[in-house]
Amino acid sequence: MPEPKPSVPKPDLHGSINHVSITVSDLPEAMRFFGPMLKSLGYTVGGIFDDTRTGGRLVVNINESNGTAVNIWQAKMEHPFEVYEPGLHHVAFNVQRREQVDELFELVRSLGAEILDGPGEFPFGPGGYYAFYFLGPDRLKFEVVHMPLAERNYRQMIEALDRGSR
Repeated sequence: MPEPKPSVPKPDLHGSINHVSITVSDLPEAMRFFGPMLKSLGYTVGGIFDDTRTGGRLVVNINESNGTAVNIWQAKMEHPFEVYEPGLHHVAFNVQRREQVDELFELVRSLGAEILDGPGEFPFGPGGYYAFYFLGPDRLKFEVVHMPLAERNYRQMIEALDRGSR
């Protein structure tokens, strides 16, 4: 009897995150941090532009390989961000390999981020969850994470797509 083929996750946009927008107190200064970090995560970093619809200033940063964007806006009022107030707690970025967590750790530390925890293993994902947490501009909280299960599923999906295109 033939062995059943493993289930391969199928790419699907339904329910995926399109973009995250965050506000900062000093957009040009914040982009000195976010620019290098987002580039290292595969994003094309945009320039600051004025949105005539809202009167706001922002930078749109797009990761063309997965279709997500991280938009950084100039805040319109002064109110310091607090992680445990109602609102967004933190944004987590996936990386494909464990060593990329360590590479991003060194980068954000060199950019002046306050490291909160890690890098290390955390009990949040089946099969492993290697991550670190940090505060960026305006004390906004971020995470960089590698999950071996997600890496395996991604590789299986790419291999299946490659086999199908032959």
